[in-house]
Amino acid sequence: MAISALKAHLRTNFHPPAAAGIDAVFELAIADESLVFRVRSRKLEFELQPGTRPDATFRFEDVDTAWALLSGRADAFEAFMQGHFRSDGYLTWAFALMAMFRAESRPASPGE
Repeated sequence: MAISALKAHLRTNFHPPAAAGIDAVFELAIADESLVFRVRSRKLEFELQPGTRPDATFRFEDVDTAWALLSGRADAFEAFMQGHFRSDGYLTWAFALMAMFRAESRPASPGE
């Protein structure tokens, strides 16, 4: 599974109510590739100005791990403890990030 497929997954499964109050640039780093995007005003933006620095970088062991965590099929805490994923920046944003893209068994957000 390539970074482009992960980007498509993020576009398809973005859940704006879970992004309420977030204005941040995220980087998903997998091996020697990365995907940088901004979440603000409950919107997902991939077209960023050159030189935009991430507020938090999440490093995944591989694309399958990133896909499993972002889709809700794997437990983030367990993956973190086993060294399959780590964070440079605000670790607590990892849970917000996963809530924004969780497709499977997503609980209803308040206000829905």
